[in-house]
Amino acid sequence: MPRIPFQLSRLLARPPTLPSTPLRLPTLSLSASPQPFRRLLPHTPPSGLLPCTAHSPIIPLQPSPICALLQQVRHKSRGTEYQPSQRKRKRKHGFLSRVRSVNGRKVLQRRRAKGRLFLSH
Repeated sequence: MPRIPFQLSRLLARPPTLPSTPLRLPTLSLSASPQPFRRLLPHTPPSGLLPCTAHSPIIPLQPSPICALLQQVRHKSRGTEYQPSQRKRKRKHGFLSRVRSVNGRKVLQRRRAKGRLFLSH
């Protein structure tokens, strides 16, 4: 079972909460504009994207702290998985274990037919 880093387990125990009220930008009004012919809305973006209206709530997108922790774990250095043991290796891949099972005998037969020098461990 993989070990969960301390920071990730602490974050999963108490997940972050979002603000209760959505963040809004100040609304634009026609009477407050000093220049009457100034455009209030930005130009329409190409390819059918909707323009941002003044009355829609805008919440800034910030990266989640969970994503940052997962990326740190993702790029962790490797190489600690294989802990060699002669006893386990011989029991799983040895000649006697191959002879005991039907599929193991098929493995030995294929290796003999191919001309392998070593049939098993």
